[in-house]
Amino acid sequence: MATPSGAAAAPPAIRPQSQRGIIFPKETFDECFLDGEQKMPGSCKLLQDCPAALKQAMPQTCYFVKFDQYVCCASNSSQPDDDSQVAPTTLKPPVKRKSGKVCEEFNFFVASVVGGRLTKHREFPFMAALGWRSNFDQSIYYRCGGSLIAPNFVLTAAHCIDFGGQRPVIVRLGGDNLTVSTDAVPHDHRIRRIFIHPGYNENTAYNDIALLELEEHVPPSLRPVCLWQDAKLAKKDLIAVGYGQISFAGLSSSQLLKVDLQHISNDQCREYYSREQLPKGLAASQVCAGDLSGKADTCQGDSGGPLVMRLDDSTWYLVGITSLGQGCAIGPPSIYTRVSSYLDWIESIIWPQPEDQTVDPTFDLRISF
Repeated sequence: MATPSGAAAAPPAIRPQSQRGIIFPKETFDECFLDGEQKMPGSCKLLQDCPAALKQAMPQTCYFVKFDQYVCCASNSSQPDDDSQVAPTTLKPPVKRKSGKVCEEFNFFVASVVGGRLTKHREFPFMAALGWRSNFDQSIYYRCGGSLIAPNFVLTAAHCIDFGGQRPVIVRLGGDNLTVSTDAVPHDHRIRRIFIHPGYNENTAYNDIALLELEEHVPPSLRPVCLWQDAKLAKKDLIAVGYGQISFAGLSSSQLLKVDLQHISNDQCREYYSREQLPKGLAASQVCAGDLSGKADTCQGDSGGPLVMRLDDSTWYLVGITSLGQGCAIGPPSIYTRVSSYLDWIESIIWPQPEDQTVDPTFDLRISF
């Protein structure tokens, strides 16, 4: 569209709520501001061409060209001393933890870009499936679940990292069905590095948590789940999500499933598990959930998958990671790794502070290809 002669310069990119995610770019395609007061000028560049934006959890978006994200990249004169100075994204009180702040920023971003609505085929856009390559052909078999918690990190259970001496090689995101193509096109991402919690012991279910760093950032349409910040849970129903078995020792479901569960106190949960399974008893870093009526529960194939809670119409919070169970719908509740107990470890890897020491990965899969 040509600018009429003598007309004022085009305003910054518009994000109208009524256009269901369409962002109308500025006519110059290059000028932008990093702050709401328009005191920090920048230019719109491809995300991968802006090193400063790559360090931010959620950089300021100018517009999209298909799946290419253009972000506001600071000029040398306007670059702040650190990357914590970003455009204000919420009117809510500031959250102290980095993971909480990222959650606030990303939820505002999604509300601005896509109207804050999850599509029919992506009720759980953060759901991940971990894939292993067959020993006999190039087929991929999905054996565990996970949760997208940052544009290039997936959280899962540590016991999912090793199946018969093999590590997962692929993470599938955005697919509601693992075998049938739908209009919710899945995204496959290779795993770059694996971080297993240093306190994990494969002989017990304690510290059963691991991080997978992906080779590339996922597209903005895949929305990470927020991390629940408090040791106490809100009085809300919990939901377990996964592609697991729909009956004990049964076939896996290719369709993404969900089940409503209730939080069960650790004291009540202890009676279902022996000292052999939990030598130190049920720890504070674990959370128990299930349906004592036996009508519903997660199954063994849901290992590593999310236990989530929803406080409003749009925000999902990751409460737990499926860790230990005794079957499906037979009464005993399942045990989940309590995410809030591991925020320091998670943040030190995904959003490290300058004073943090570098956390070496347990496996660096870049040498595997």
